[in-house]
Amino acid sequence: MDHHPHGDAQDAHRSEHAHSSSSDGRTGTTKCGVGDATGTGPGRRPDAWSARWASWSGWSRTPGAGMFLLGAALAFGVIAASGEISSAVRSMRQANVIRVKGVGMAPVSADQAWWTGTVSARAGSLPEAFQKLDASTVALKGFVVEQGIAPADIELESVRTSTENRRDAEGNLTNEIEVYTLRRSVTIWSKDVRLVERIAMRSTDLIREGHEVGSGSPRYLVSTIESLKLELIDQGTANARERANLLVDGSGGRLGRLVSATQGAFDIVCAGSAEYDGNGSYDTSCINKEARVVVTLEYAVE
Repeated sequence: MDHHPHGDAQDAHRSEHAHSSSSDGRTGTTKCGVGDATGTGPGRRPDAWSARWASWSGWSRTPGAGMFLLGAALAFGVIAASGEISSAVRSMRQANVIRVKGVGMAPVSADQAWWTGTVSARAGSLPEAFQKLDASTVALKGFVVEQGIAPADIELESVRTSTENRRDAEGNLTNEIEVYTLRRSVTIWSKDVRLVERIAMRSTDLIREGHEVGSGSPRYLVSTIESLKLELIDQGTANARERANLLVDGSGGRLGRLVSATQGAFDIVCAGSAEYDGNGSYDTSCINKEARVVVTLEYAVE
């Protein structure tokens, strides 16, 4: 058979290539032949999953590995079972608890009141406007004192000033001030709520005498809110317990220990009103009011 030089060179090249790929596989370099890239060559390195599987297979054959896996499986089973048992216990506890609401209500009358009236004056000059305002303030103060309010219970606020500029013949505003308007508030406090009510209604009679007087709405307050709240909580708690007893007795059970107790919003509304918003409303527009509180109790049922 003839010996071809080119064939010897190709054989030598293949041998050198195989040697280089094998050497790369041992040293861990990143160079590889065509066979490495396709995963079919003799120089292929194990990929990450193959390496992990080989490691796991080797560890799983070590003595004691089987017992470890069995123990781990039992531990996870116990944890899962414990969670189910805890959930079941909670359900049993919830099923053996009764929740009831009690209401405490009581009529209450305001024992304090405050009212604010205003006096105003307008004039072409500031001194003239102030003179009118001062006269109206004296008139209003004198009126409330005559009605029975002590001077010490009268509070005067500072004077507020506003201006109106003159307009020219074409209706455009100029820099010239045409009118000064002054205002002042007069506030009174009293424990005689009916007296404050009368003053609020009759103060505008001063308009007949040439005084610009405005009357605000009186505000009526209850000074015994804290003690009233305690009484209503006690009443609401008793009402809730009575309801719980009725419910349990009717079902053949027996009321057990108190599990929890919470107080709802404390509302004060006008008498006869059903507008309880549950957010702690406090209506100050009326003298006769109604206070209400809701108490929620949870009892164990035996």
